[in-house]
Amino acid sequence: MPVLIDHASSGNAQAATPGDGSAPPALCWNLRRNIAMTPRVFMLHVGTAAGLSCTIGIGFLIVGYPVVFGFCILQALALAGAVIYHAIHALDGEQLVLAGELLEVRTTRGLRSTTVRLNPCWTRLECRANAGPPALCSGRTRVPVAVYLADPQRRRFAADFRRVLAGVRTPASTR
Repeated sequence: MPVLIDHASSGNAQAATPGDGSAPPALCWNLRRNIAMTPRVFMLHVGTAAGLSCTIGIGFLIVGYPVVFGFCILQALALAGAVIYHAIHALDGEQLVLAGELLEVRTTRGLRSTTVRLNPCWTRLECRANAGPPALCSGRTRVPVAVYLADPQRRRFAADFRRVLAGVRTPASTR
């Protein structure tokens, strides 16, 4: 039976217990960008803005001001560019999977996706004082995580993640 530890709407940890009981449970944190609107509502709002602008431009074109219509078309193209940029970055975030002796960090930034595998016994979570995102550090490898979380969510994630890492580092006999 999966256990869900909620870390607000954009980040959570899930513990999946294996059926045979032989392997330790895997923990998974999905730290994603918080997008409040559904794609349909977002497209409706952007389409309405572009349609209204083009309607005003057509009115000015009929009256004899084609320059205003040209600027309205440019505005609609800029909105289309913003929609494409938003669509490319809608799924940005990180997924951290801690399974036994392996910590896997999958990072998505636009069309690029990277996977880094770390040993949880040699990994630490560094939080800087300048309110930047925390980073997982292991040797020379440094992976920023919780980039899209708000400060309170980052602190909660950091506390929970450090607690889980400390539990992984302790021997099984002392647990």
